[in-house]
This record gives sequence, structure tokens and C-alpha cells, in this order.
Amino acid sequence: MGKAEVRRAMIARRDALDLDVRAAKSAVICARLVELLGSSGAAAPHTVAVYAAMGSEVDPAAFAAAAAKHGWRVAYPCMLSATDAEACGQRMCMRAVAVDDASAAPFIARPTRAFAATDIDSGRFPIVPAEALDMIVVPLVAFDRAGARLGYGGGCYDRYLPTLRPDCHIVGIAFEEQRVDHVPTDVHDLPLPNIISA
Repeated sequence: MGKAEVRRAMIARRDALDLDVRAAKSAVICARLVELLGSSGAAAPHTVAVYAAMGSEVDPAAFAAAAAKHGWRVAYPCMLSATDAEACGQRMCMRAVAVDDASAAPFIARPTRAFAATDIDSGRFPIVPAEALDMIVVPLVAFDRAGARLGYGGGCYDRYLPTLRPDCHIVGIAFEEQRVDHVPTDVHDLPLPNIISA
């Protein structure tokens, strides 16, 4: 199967999971992320990037809350307007969001919408440089035992991940039902060093 077929099949499989099952599995995955956060060893403050779950994705919200409670700065992806993307060579940036400010962040409420820099209050939601991230939690549609990741087809994370520091913890999260024998990949597709599933 090609990427489009695998993507459709895995999203359908994920959508078919019972809501309570998804919530329970998300809780297990978040607990394992918290363990990873606790074992990081370096003194706070750290910065972690997470994502706002869409549809039937694993929901990392409990991990984001735990990270903030540990004193970590939490950032979320913000899709860039075509002009801004061309200027910086990326289709997304990460913006810091205070735990009590998440409901006011337009890029959390509408994670697929592209925003111009002037659309966002950068004083309230500052851009976090990629090199400042200590950990990034990556969404995915499908994965295999080799760490190959199938995303949504936009290439945002494939472009972003190479800009991170070598010691940044990169962790994909997914339901075990999203595992496949082999993810079809292209040259630009990067395997993930860590994938947590439940």
C-alpha cells in the first residue's frame, strides 16, 4: 500500500476506537511521557513542545499539564502563513503557552490554520527557537518497528525535526492500533528515535 492508502486505513482504525479506550490509552501514554520527563536529569526550566490533539489522535494534554507543573515551559505548533513560511523555510513554528492561557491561543483552537506573524500576540505567545527545545512530542498516523513515521502528508515535522539540537528528546506517540508492518517512506522521511504507544 502507498502512503495515502495506509493513511486512510490507519485514521479509520484510530477513529473506530471507543472514546473510553482512547482516553485510557492516552492516559497511559501521558504517564510514560511524565516518567521520561522525570528521568531527564537536567535542572529546570526545560522546554517541551506538544500538540493539540485533533479528532481521534492520542491526547497529550495531561502530559502538557504535568510538564507545566514540573516547571517546564510548554510550546505548541503554530502553522505559518505562506509568506512567513517562505521567509523562514518552515511551515510551522513553536509558540510558548502558559498553562492557564491555552484556551486563548488561536493556534491551539485551530491547529491546521496558517497564521501570519501579525495574527498572534508574540508577547503573550512567544516563538520558541527550535534549539531551545529539550523534548518534542510528535503526532503520527502510523508507525512501524523501525521507527518510521507516517504523518498527515504536509511534511511539517520532517522539515522541523532536523533543526532541533542533537540532544533534544524526540518522541512520537500513537495507539498500538496504528502500528503497521512497514511504513512507506521517501528520502525526506525521518524515522523517530522513540515512539511510545499503548
